[in-house]
This record gives sequence, structure tokens and C-alpha cells, in this order.
Amino acid sequence: MSRVAAVLLAAALGAACAAGSGRGAGDDSDDYIRYVAFRVPGGESVLLRWPERRMPLRVHLPRPPAEFVADPDAVFDAVRDGISDWSDAAGPGLPAFAFVDDAGAADIPIVWAAEPDGDWYIAHCAWDVDVFARRFGVSRILVTARWGDRREASLDDLYHTVLHEMGHALGLGGHSPAQGDVMYWRVSGKASGLTARDRETLRLLYARPIGHRVIGARRSD
Repeated sequence: MSRVAAVLLAAALGAACAAGSGRGAGDDSDDYIRYVAFRVPGGESVLLRWPERRMPLRVHLPRPPAEFVADPDAVFDAVRDGISDWSDAAGPGLPAFAFVDDAGAADIPIVWAAEPDGDWYIAHCAWDVDVFARRFGVSRILVTARWGDRREASLDDLYHTVLHEMGHALGLGGHSPAQGDVMYWRVSGKASGLTARDRETLRLLYARPIGHRVIGARRSD
């Protein structure tokens, strides 16, 4: 496998919220850090994330086209809340966000899509990751605000899906095995917002060095 192909393979793991194929049996620990590492070809698993010096992360969130959804203002607010509600989840100012007008200046560009390009729906985080260089980034978060059958998603489902995809955009490279967590592999209807486990997992991610090896890493999807 070429270096480029390996990077793309690693970047694809766990990126889609609703298109996973597995169902975790659950986990009663205080976190799920062993589930969110990125796989390096050869069997190693490492943690990747933004450096603290990059805070606040710059987010470009344009308003959805007027013809795209029934209530553009409400949809915009739901997406913005799904981003902002991760603020300080790992500690004061970690993470932090600044909304910017220039998409080219953004660390995390939000892009409205008329329909999914692939087997995801509602929203999808596309990483820009090099597991060999231990470099983490996000090329964009695509948002359709629609299910696979083209039905517009409810504001609640949109909010929770964007909240989930923002977890990926912060460096959570996999999914929680517990349905109550925001980072469960699909929108389960059981999550009401970030859980203590979501916050603790992000705190542990940002407390460890970039590229930290995870022994006993697992996948729930």
C-alpha cells in the first residue's frame, strides 16, 4: 500500500456518523479513549488532535441557501450550536472556536451540500490527516441536513449529528460503544448532548501528546 493510500485509509476510519456497520455492546468505564485512536498501517494506533496553540480554532459557517431548507435561520442556529457546544469540553479554552468570514482562513470549513457524496447523510467530517507525520487537520464538514431518502432532518437530529461530527473534527478518530454518548456510531435518539464520558474522552485526548500510542485500542464500528 502506498503512503498516500495508507493516509487516506486512516483518514476514512470512523468519519461518518450514520453510515457505520457495527453496534458496540456498551462500556461502563468513565471514558472511551481506547476507541478513538487512528490506525497506522502496521498495527499501531495513535492519538491525533489539534495542538493547543491553534486555539481558538477558526470555523467558517455560511448560512444555508434559502431554497435549501425550510427554515434557514433555525438550521443555521442548530449547526452553530452543534459546533459551539464542544467549547471548554476538555478544560477552560480547550477547545475554543472563532467564527470567521473567510473560508480560506478556516481550520474547519462548513460546506452545505445538496446531497451526500457517498454513504453518509445529514453531516460528515472529512479529515486531512497524515498518520505517519502525526499531523491532524480537517478539510471540511459537509452538511446536507437531510436523511438518505432526502427527507429534511429534524433540528434535533441535525444538532446531534453536527455535534458528533465536531467530535471527529476535534480528533476523536472513532466511536463510543455506548448509545448514550454523542460519539456513538449513529444518531441513536438516546443522546441529549455531551455526556461526562464524551467530555472525559476529549480531556484525555488533549492531555496526551500528539501521536501518543494507545495500547489495546479497539473499534466499535
